[in-house]
Amino acid sequence: MRYCILIMFFLWSLISFAQTKITGTVHTSAEEKPLYNAKVTLQETGEEVITDRIGYFQFMNISPGIYTLQISMEGYARYQEKIKIQAERIYELGDIYLTFNPQNSDLGIITLSSEELDAEENTSGAPATLLSATKDVFLQTAAYDWGAFWFRPRGLNNENSSVLLNGISMNKISHGRVDYGNWGGLNDIIRYPEESAFGINSTDHAFGDLGGLTYYETRPSKLRTGTGLSYSLTNRSYRQRLMLTHNTGLMKNGWGVAASASRRWANEGRIPGTFYDAWAYFLGIEKKLKNHFLNLSILGAPYRRAGNNPNTNEAYNLKGINYNAYWGYQNGVKRSERVKDNFEPIFQLSHHWNINLKNQLKTTLSYQTGYNKYSRLNWYKANNPSPIYYRNLPSYFYYLNTRNKENLTDDEKQKYDSQLHSWRNDENWSQINWENLYRANLNLNSYAAYYLANDVNKDDAFGLYSHLRSQLNENTTLNIGFQLKNTHSHNFREVDDLLGASYALNLDDFSDNSFSGKYNENDQNLQKKEGEIIEYNYKINHHYYEIFSGLNYKKSAWNVNLMGKMAYTTMLRNGLFKHYAHGNSFGKSKDLNFTDFGGKLNILYRINGNHYLRLNGAFFTKAPSASAAFPLGRYSNTFQPDIRAAEMTSLDFSYLLRTPDFKGNLTAFYTISNNETQTSFGYIQLVQDNAFSNKNLFIAEVLNGVQKEYKGIELSLEGKISKTLAATAVASIGEYIYKNNPNLYYFSDDYASSDGYKLIGKTYLKNYKLPGTPQQAYHLGLQYRSPKYWWVGLSANYFKNQYINISPSRRTDNFTHLPNGKLYKDLQSENAEALLRKVLKQEKFSNEMMLNLNAGKTFRLGQYYMGISLSINNLLNNKNFKTSGFEQLRLGNYEAAANENYSKVFGNKYWYNQGLNYFLNVFLRF
Repeated sequence: MRYCILIMFFLWSLISFAQTKITGTVHTSAEEKPLYNAKVTLQETGEEVITDRIGYFQFMNISPGIYTLQISMEGYARYQEKIKIQAERIYELGDIYLTFNPQNSDLGIITLSSEELDAEENTSGAPATLLSATKDVFLQTAAYDWGAFWFRPRGLNNENSSVLLNGISMNKISHGRVDYGNWGGLNDIIRYPEESAFGINSTDHAFGDLGGLTYYETRPSKLRTGTGLSYSLTNRSYRQRLMLTHNTGLMKNGWGVAASASRRWANEGRIPGTFYDAWAYFLGIEKKLKNHFLNLSILGAPYRRAGNNPNTNEAYNLKGINYNAYWGYQNGVKRSERVKDNFEPIFQLSHHWNINLKNQLKTTLSYQTGYNKYSRLNWYKANNPSPIYYRNLPSYFYYLNTRNKENLTDDEKQKYDSQLHSWRNDENWSQINWENLYRANLNLNSYAAYYLANDVNKDDAFGLYSHLRSQLNENTTLNIGFQLKNTHSHNFREVDDLLGASYALNLDDFSDNSFSGKYNENDQNLQKKEGEIIEYNYKINHHYYEIFSGLNYKKSAWNVNLMGKMAYTTMLRNGLFKHYAHGNSFGKSKDLNFTDFGGKLNILYRINGNHYLRLNGAFFTKAPSASAAFPLGRYSNTFQPDIRAAEMTSLDFSYLLRTPDFKGNLTAFYTISNNETQTSFGYIQLVQDNAFSNKNLFIAEVLNGVQKEYKGIELSLEGKISKTLAATAVASIGEYIYKNNPNLYYFSDDYASSDGYKLIGKTYLKNYKLPGTPQQAYHLGLQYRSPKYWWVGLSANYFKNQYINISPSRRTDNFTHLPNGKLYKDLQSENAEALLRKVLKQEKFSNEMMLNLNAGKTFRLGQYYMGISLSINNLLNNKNFKTSGFEQLRLGNYEAAANENYSKVFGNKYWYNQGLNYFLNVFLRF
């Protein structure tokens, strides 16, 4: 027995010593306390562990080789070390210290428009495509739990954020927003930013914007090495996704290659009549030459998808919240009139030069080309075929028969009830009737009464970026950079499908006898075939230049960053069609030039290792987008009068708590913007004699000199209830309003004789709420993380104070006055104020609560890693939540808006949340 025990002890010893183990203990550098829940990663294998209560971690059974050990935790400077494993033994790294610094936090920017949220959902099931690898609980909540319900941090839009790909700005010149579809499906590549800053926090690689900055690098040496394969199943815009990525990292011969490809598709999404067909590819090749790194990146994400429309309550009540009017049956197959077709590949060559230990220089040359198309039905001397055109809705029949009568006759009631029944049950009424459109064209046997057209945008964008980082001394770092982006944008409408006709006429159906109606008087050929340009054709030349410089000083308890920028923007329009009504439509416009400047100050003060104060302040100007500068750009070189750069002023002050068991942020913010431009398009009915004898104009409604105010408080708390159970509480309490009464202009063909626009006057918007987001949001969450690598989380989210997008035209003197200058009769009475308040009251959406669930499990299969995760938003299937909406422009006078039946015909339009949605993801890494 004694010998058996000795033999067993000997064998156990051999097994123990045969194991290869990496161990270490992570501490805070300030107080040398254990750092709990830090993530420790071996980049080459993708294996991850979490530090325990005493900061300890270990990796077992590691094969010989060279590994990059990386330790990261939100709010701390990232730690990285190369480890060479040669033999089977224990590698004890001892104590490792992380320095707390919120300036280096992995913070994500979540500022996506509703269209982007619907179009491009991300890999993890979060509704925000641009979600960086963040541990900040507020931003995690804003993306994963609130993003699906159109929450926008601090009320800011997509155009208020900067996204840089290897230093090149990805914001579009036409509207200033980022098109995330240009890299949709490349989640393994565009996942971990080199730098990410929320709001006006300090940045190194560029000046940034109100909503923050995200800077991505696509060098293979910066990406996770190995091979990853994943499959996803969802009920969102697409149904399935397949993604494969391989990265060699930087090999011994100095080369590195990364490649990724994905496919996302749905024969029909969760909205009827929508399909989704998207591909994506990436190739990155890097070469190290001593202290130089050259990197070639090629990426593209072609996709085609069908859209859906907002509706009035009338349409939703008849057909349900998933009703989509853009499709109809053709030969038994659903066909959509609104299809977005996009392919804008990017080619970049980057050079990284490590001049010495204190100086690094990054330079990127970029070219992006391709097209963005969006189809729609067009018609000439024919009726509008859309089922939701106001004359095709049941309410219009009711309005026609009751505006001058108190009651319907029995026959009229029967006819109205029959129309309601047909709308509910017969798709020939409630959807596009493609057979009727073909039949109308065949009956003409010549020009097209109906045809499909594409609105096309083709951009050729050349970019250059250079950034120098210099360590001036132990405490001071200098960042200085330059970027330029020259964009040549070609915009036109092309004939896509003649629907059985021989040609389409390049004539305006609405022109009167005093005009020829020709969209291009330089072209005598009015007959346009498929693929030819029709209606409008112009180019925008846009050039942007910027220099920026930042100085960062760190000493003792202080971290101070000072940054400034100077920028110059010039743009012009070049009309390629001579419009029949606009004398200045053809040829080049005058140059529009803007000189911008800005400054930013960021101060972080460490009270001690657990308590921090942070102050951020910024002021800068920002040139308008091309569409704001040329509101009627499709037809005219006329630019907006008195157009100026917007002025942005922003301040925020934060208290930060960091302990091993608790993390907390409390931030107060205030932002005011001046001289913004706001544009919308649509038909408006201007009164002539009375509300029902009026003139319909298609206009660009332009607000000039808009002032907006954003203020509020952000609170986030995260605490460890136990080693495996964590709780979170997050709140965003804001107020976002119009701060002044800006001028309103109408741009229209009808004002072509007066340079294409008319000054309407003041629009009384002051103190109306800004739309597009809940102004208050609250979150409570619990998450359990098992030591056996599975987790489950549940959160409750409550949204308040979301408002509809108001029509400025209703808040002008034109709305309340007759052409002779007198008030409408009702507004001359004693209760005029109450009557007007009722008509002009901004609709407030209902407060709603949502439950979200997420769960997952990871496995190790030998040298491979497998994982499965599931996220479910809106667990209780709440379908009452209006995520956005707007007042229709058409109600242009008080008498029309006050008429109950008339205002029903042109009621507010909404988007609804579609109810429960899920995202299931399975991955394999090897």
